[in-house]
Amino acid sequence: MTLNRTESLPEESDLAPANELLPAVMRLLRIMRYRKKVLLAALYVTALAGGAYYLLATRWFESSAKLLIIEQKQDQVSSVGDHDSSGNTMATHRELVKSPVVIQKAIGILAPEHRVDLQTVAPRDWVESLTSNLSTGITRKTNFIDVSYRSRQPEAAAAVVRSVIQSYLQFVEETHKGTASEVIEVLTHERNRLEKELRTKQEELQQSRQQVGHLAVSVDDGIVEPVIQKAIRMNDALLDVQEKRLELQATLASVEGALERGEDINQYLMNIEATVGRQMLLASMGLSAQDLKLLGDQQQKLLDAQEELQGLSAFYGPNHPRITELSQQILSLRQYLSAYGSDAEQRYDALSQSAPGNVILDLLRQSVRQIHQRELKLQQAYDESRAEASAHSNDIVSLQMLQREVDRLETQYGLLFEKIATVDIRQVQAPIQATVVREPLPAVRPVSPQLRTVVLFSLFGGLVLGGIIAYVQDFLDDRFTSPEELTTQLGVPMLAMVRDLEPLPGEGLASVHSNVLPNSVETEAFRTLRTALTLSTHDTDRILVSSPEPGDGKTTVAANLAVAFARSGKKTLMIDADLRRPGMTALMELKGTPGVSDALVSTASTLEAAQQLVLRTEVEGLDVLPAGLRRPDPSELLSSQEFAELLAWADSQYDQVLVDCPPVLAVSDAQVVGRLVDGAVLVVRPEKNHRRLVMRAVESFHDTGCQVMGVVANGISADSEGYGYGYGYGYGYGQDEEEATDQDPMTLDMSRQLPTSPAAEPIRPRRAA
Repeated sequence: MTLNRTESLPEESDLAPANELLPAVMRLLRIMRYRKKVLLAALYVTALAGGAYYLLATRWFESSAKLLIIEQKQDQVSSVGDHDSSGNTMATHRELVKSPVVIQKAIGILAPEHRVDLQTVAPRDWVESLTSNLSTGITRKTNFIDVSYRSRQPEAAAAVVRSVIQSYLQFVEETHKGTASEVIEVLTHERNRLEKELRTKQEELQQSRQQVGHLAVSVDDGIVEPVIQKAIRMNDALLDVQEKRLELQATLASVEGALERGEDINQYLMNIEATVGRQMLLASMGLSAQDLKLLGDQQQKLLDAQEELQGLSAFYGPNHPRITELSQQILSLRQYLSAYGSDAEQRYDALSQSAPGNVILDLLRQSVRQIHQRELKLQQAYDESRAEASAHSNDIVSLQMLQREVDRLETQYGLLFEKIATVDIRQVQAPIQATVVREPLPAVRPVSPQLRTVVLFSLFGGLVLGGIIAYVQDFLDDRFTSPEELTTQLGVPMLAMVRDLEPLPGEGLASVHSNVLPNSVETEAFRTLRTALTLSTHDTDRILVSSPEPGDGKTTVAANLAVAFARSGKKTLMIDADLRRPGMTALMELKGTPGVSDALVSTASTLEAAQQLVLRTEVEGLDVLPAGLRRPDPSELLSSQEFAELLAWADSQYDQVLVDCPPVLAVSDAQVVGRLVDGAVLVVRPEKNHRRLVMRAVESFHDTGCQVMGVVANGISADSEGYGYGYGYGYGYGQDEEEATDQDPMTLDMSRQLPTSPAAEPIRPRRAA
């Protein structure tokens, strides 16, 4: 059963946030009901303030007019209801009506007798003052603008609205008047400026071309500037010379290596012409440049003669003198060239057979030196060409930038010229037309103050003020003001309300009202508590009785409840589990008597010890188990397995078990015992306990899985009736005075005088059998 209670708690806490608003509102309403005097006083004050305001406030009169705004489009005039397409225009003109420039001009139009609202205002603040009383608005989904003004005089209000509208219409007309000519003038001025700038850029481009020497060719044509071509050719020549130098150096190294190794160098002679050069090779064979030139001339003559012979053969026969002469010349030239070739071959063979290695080395070294000198000259020439080409490239880039600027200006100039030529006068007409569709008229009745509004605000203000004062008072009081509030905030039912009991003379059960005065009104509260617990849907065989703080009367309530259970025929055991300050033991005058603590530390079994320590009382069916001797570790004793066995034994022997525990906020003993019982009854004193402490006490039981069956409001005094604690005690189920007269005089006297009778001796508890 305890497990089921523990599992249901999270569901209740989950639903709590969703249901917080209604309990809070109901609590506020109850507070206002209980503190209705504060609420009535607040309503009275606000009513007086509202009445004074209505009588003394300045009367304000309002006049309004309506404007129709028609937007002019490029191709058509917008319809009156075309609100979606003119939303921005309507908002703009609504603000324009209230703009300072329009208001300033309206003040100039306004007649002096209608400036009643500006008489007490400095001239520099006229615009702000008039704007504060002026309001504009747009009728939804229409092209209407409402203009309203409040003034102390009806005629002045209407005059101000007329002046504002007149000023607004003049402003719109002046703003858009002559716009076409102004636009054309602006465009013409811009065209002239562009034309002058274009001419200047074109002249600058021409001068730059002359200075640079630009050929004015396009890059798309594939033509390269001569200066850049020169640098490219010099670079190619330099690369060729460097390649030849590397080849000569490689051949020289090969020949030197062959000579050092004693190898035959004739195998390198075939490559000498390619590496050393034709001139040097011819020089090594005894031939000069003149020989080569002569040889070349003879070869050219041979070719010319052959060509001429071939051309004449088509027209003359073989015996023609010129044909014969050319044939003899060709034969002679061939013989000369043949003889020269044979001689060259003989000298080449001789050279290949007898050429010394030093000659070849000298030729190669000389060639390397010559080609190195050539490389240096080409490198110098290339550097100069490159520097010139780089400078020329920068000039070309500058020329290209100037050309792009000229092209841009020419494009802009063309577009501007076309715009001037094709401008439509309709495009620069006024974009809107404003028409007054409702003239402003003087108001008959003032719009402020209005009696209905003043009454509503006074009533609302009084309720708010009274509610705040009542809530603050309730917050500072921090006490439960009603059983309903206690039940709502704690989430547990109210089991019973017990009056502030007057102490009875006597000791033990002689001081318990349920035992001494069973028919009194006070005792009826405990019978109500017994009935509520008996009719509970949960098990109530083992009940814990505790309170938030000491002095709340938990022991008194537990003793009276035990007597009520016993008189109902239930065999009841009352266990004092307050091992620190045993109130029940003191009430029963059993201090020093062995009890709970002794049974828990006994060497014998807990059941045997408990049977010996339980004491019977004078009330039939009521036994008590005192706290016993004080021990240093009460929490450990109550949380031990022996205490659980003690409760199990008591549950098996008695119909009802009541456990009196220490205050729940003082020590943790009540939470420890709460896990072993069916539920807890929390005794509170509404006029003593703070609301937060009681809520914390209930939460502490819930945290340990102990179900709080309800609370008992104890110590209800007569002056608590205004807060809901005094009802229900004007009657009782006992016998009244008339019924009592029918009883035996001795019985009646005992019921009235037993607590004060000197002969009445308390009955001492005795050991249970």
